[in-house]
Amino acid sequence: MTRPQRKNDPNAVRTRLLDCAAELIVDHGLSPLTLESVAREAGVSKGGLLHHYPGKDALTGGLFDQVVEWFDSQVEAALEADETKPARFSRAYLRVIAAIDMSVPEEKRLAVLILMLSSDPHYCARWNSWVETRLQRHKQTDLTPLARTLRLAADGLWLSDLGAGPDSDPMTRRDILQFLEDLDAGGATVAPDPHQEGL
Repeated sequence: MTRPQRKNDPNAVRTRLLDCAAELIVDHGLSPLTLESVAREAGVSKGGLLHHYPGKDALTGGLFDQVVEWFDSQVEAALEADETKPARFSRAYLRVIAAIDMSVPEEKRLAVLILMLSSDPHYCARWNSWVETRLQRHKQTDLTPLARTLRLAADGLWLSDLGAGPDSDPMTRRDILQFLEDLDAGGATVAPDPHQEGL
């Protein structure tokens, strides 16, 4: 009597496909990514991949959503309890990026997000929408020059990490984070930014 085969867990298959797509994008970039290469790397047939993601756009869109959802959850966890804290969202955004460890696969996926944003206007628009939604939610605390400075500094840290820049070592990173955290303590203005009043 033959033992019945267990069906694949669809969620596990989707996760494996996204994991493999992420690795291929980090190693080779977004443009060379093909469904065949992802299916081969994941150990599934191309038909099996198409069952879950009916095209390259659907696959990369699923990966983008997964990474942004993870990043959003990290920022949410890093928000300070005091909802009136100046630059509350921007501080959390900075802390999450400053704490990224590119040796951790889940966190390395943020490199995928950067590559997507740098090569596809569609993903840039979706990312900007996420940021604008967050800024609208935190408009009482994050529409200031201080908040903008923290976010732009965080984006610079991201790019430094992607290129393994000289400011990416942990000691330097801690010094930069502490300096940025202390900015408002040194008398930096926290007045609303007139350019973002309409958000």
